[in-house]
Amino acid sequence: MSKSIVLIHGNFVNNRSWAEWKPYLEQKGYTVYTPANPGHDGNPADLRAKVHPDLVKTGFIDVVNNIAKLIDTLPEKPLIIGHSMAGMATMKLVEMGKAAAGVSIDG
Repeated sequence: MSKSIVLIHGNFVNNRSWAEWKPYLEQKGYTVYTPANPGHDGNPADLRAKVHPDLVKTGFIDVVNNIAKLIDTLPEKPLIIGHSMAGMATMKLVEMGKAAAGVSIDG
């Protein structure tokens, strides 16, 4: 069983949405990664006030490729958990052979 977990946020939030889950899973002995999707990195209030220019030109496959790039640097295939649109990205990454297992939440 993989000891690495990648948590992928949905389209209308950012990686800070996993803030409570990351330490919980780390306490259970997992190494947890919470990457920001393209155009989603930063403070949520700032992102709402001014949309990041990358966000308007980022599509589904860009999110998949962003996460695949991270996974390729890991020592093992992770468990991937994706919320909302990232649930679909999770299933695509599983299909591509990038994950030990995947969980789609509301995706």
